[in-house]
Amino acid sequence: MLKKIVLISFISAAVFSCSSPSKKVPVTDMEVATAFIRDILDNKFDDAEQFLLKNETNKELFSRFKKDYSTKKEEVLEKYKKADILVNETSYVTDSIFIFNYSNSYTKEAKNLKLVRVNGKWLVDFQYTFSGNL
Repeated sequence: MLKKIVLISFISAAVFSCSSPSKKVPVTDMEVATAFIRDILDNKFDDAEQFLLKNETNKELFSRFKKDYSTKKEEVLEKYKKADILVNETSYVTDSIFIFNYSNSYTKEAKNLKLVRVNGKWLVDFQYTFSGNL
């Protein structure tokens, strides 16, 4: 009887662990950059915010950007969700500063995103998007 319970528990655990797809946590500079952009294109600002370098300027700019984005028409938001991320160029300024130049297949407007490595973790320095200063 005990063997049956253990067997059923083991099988149940195996089935449930395999059936729920786990989202891979972005770690590298490229993964963080594309995850951040994808979350914004998908209008998932709470998810994108986890990749944001936490300082007052970034928080304020991100909040304004989010507010502006939310005023877009529903059909435009759907086009963003369907858009692909196009990587134009990437470069390292230092080993802890990464510049990601990209566009999306909907607007095709080239933009830069700066990532900085803080305590071994890549984060988006959003203010660079607006100022362009390193």
